[in-house]
Amino acid sequence: MPTARVRGVELHYEAHGSGTKCLVVAHGALGSVAYAEAWGVRAAELAAHGFRVVSYDARGHGRSGYTEAPEHYRPAALAEDLTGLLDALGLEQVSIYGTSMGASTALMLALAHPERVARLVLRAPSPFEVDIRAARTRLYPLASMYRWFGVPLTAHVATLMSRAADRPRMKALLSGQRRRAVVPAIRGFLSEPIDSDSLTKIEAPTLILTQPDDPVHPLRAGEILRARMPHAKLLVAPSRSYWEGKQELLVQVAARSLKGGVVEGAV
Repeated sequence: MPTARVRGVELHYEAHGSGTKCLVVAHGALGSVAYAEAWGVRAAELAAHGFRVVSYDARGHGRSGYTEAPEHYRPAALAEDLTGLLDALGLEQVSIYGTSMGASTALMLALAHPERVARLVLRAPSPFEVDIRAARTRLYPLASMYRWFGVPLTAHVATLMSRAADRPRMKALLSGQRRRAVVPAIRGFLSEPIDSDSLTKIEAPTLILTQPDDPVHPLRAGEILRARMPHAKLLVAPSRSYWEGKQELLVQVAARSLKGGVVEGAV
């Protein structure tokens, strides 16, 4: 199990392919390398498109180590972790495919070290400005449940409250958490939104993937990114479940954008 020591914790990562261009896959909150494929992010298939792909577990997630201070999980801090991982692996410049929390990490890294980011794919980006309140309303109670009731009961109750189609994946995701890690991770990630005005500084070509009817990842987040970022294109799925049955297509769309190709439907 390969790991790299970064800012006081061991970060677990996996590598696929041997392409000359490197792609880093950054998962969402509560996610990990192990669960990425269930949500349509297939590292091995992305590698087959000619990339060297590095997927990693963020601090407090999956097989990586954790700390218990919420400030260690703020987007800027997670971006520092990713920068440390790139340094440890000797990667000077990468593209990043980030989902939710991973999208925020990618944005903060692009702001802090623009020379290290070639391209971005941001799937279901996290909310900005006042929209972050809706995400807190849904996820802060989950953190409290983990804290007071533990992992098994929280996973059981939260799974029953999720969409029927999502329940098998949600059960595995929620029951795989560590209480001492997941509580500060949720609270830190949502403690403060990224300053949307700063996004104008990001020059990396970017594809934004959003979907309707997602209270935690609102369409407006994608619209803000497209409006602020000078080289961003937005692709809105027709439904929240659109990509679930089209995971091969999702890989193709991401790979095409990361290679500089035109993605049909992006506006």
